[in-house]
Amino acid sequence: MSTAIRVQVKHEVDSGLRPVNPLRDLLEIVDLIELGFQDELDPQGLKMLKQMRRFARQRMWPSIFHSNVLDPQGVVWIEDGHVVGNLSIRRAAFSQYSGWLIGNVVVHPDYRGQHIGRALMDYAIEWVLDHQGHWVGLEVREDNKVARNLYESLGFELVGTTLHMLRPGGLRWDRPTEDATSWRSSRPEDNKLWARLAKVCYDLRQQDVLEIRPGLYSFGSWSRKLDRWLNGQNEWAWVKVRGQTGARAGVCVRLDRRYRFYQWGLLLHPQEGELGALESISQAISVTRRARLPVITIVPAHPELVTALKTIGFGVHRSLAQMLLHLE
Repeated sequence: MSTAIRVQVKHEVDSGLRPVNPLRDLLEIVDLIELGFQDELDPQGLKMLKQMRRFARQRMWPSIFHSNVLDPQGVVWIEDGHVVGNLSIRRAAFSQYSGWLIGNVVVHPDYRGQHIGRALMDYAIEWVLDHQGHWVGLEVREDNKVARNLYESLGFELVGTTLHMLRPGGLRWDRPTEDATSWRSSRPEDNKLWARLAKVCYDLRQQDVLEIRPGLYSFGSWSRKLDRWLNGQNEWAWVKVRGQTGARAGVCVRLDRRYRFYQWGLLLHPQEGELGALESISQAISVTRRARLPVITIVPAHPELVTALKTIGFGVHRSLAQMLLHLE
């Protein structure tokens, strides 16, 4: 358990920590995130930044967050009246053990090395403790040694890694190979099949940080299709089931029509080898090859799957480490 230092947080400061004020801070936070993570932004990240910037300019932030009476779920570090550090925190989805997730830990390059990141993290850990949290998780670039050293000094442990892979737009697609295995369109009731498959692809503790749950995989329902359509997206999903062993692979392809990129979700049983990887990729290509758009995917460290993705033009954009701190 971390021995977090009690951090003094005030609502109005010229220098130091204070809670996020969305109406006042959001534009500066977006600029800071863009500066701090500019080497990491993929089409999905750029989309989120554009949406945040639009919300800030149009003052569309939900009114519930305008109240100063409510406990903040984010904090900024202020210097000379400007935001130079930021951290957000939220409850993990469907966490039965009162888990919380930290995101967007960023400090302006000109102010790094001044222990601002440590102060932001101390605040977040205190927040979780004050709200009876049992654990707190986060993701960080595996090669970000400074950040990882900070988190490890606070008691965080590495619980797994995922590869964030990107295929640039403009590349041609080869014709998908014929697949003799039994793929079928995913139905809402297949969500438990997907969840069980995810549980063998990821470490048990890693699943908490990644928020693995059946609700992520309820593909095919009319309500989900309508929601995707209203949000400018098309979605296709398939599962491959073998006998009584359950799902051996799952493929989801999502097209963002508005922002013009594809997102692949690929789950492959660890015992599936090169053939299983090639079949999964072929299934994804069957709808993706219609347009020369960038494709992003985040996959477990499955050697055959990663190799197969590289052969069709994907590169490793970044390796993400999932870290967990137990507060018991």
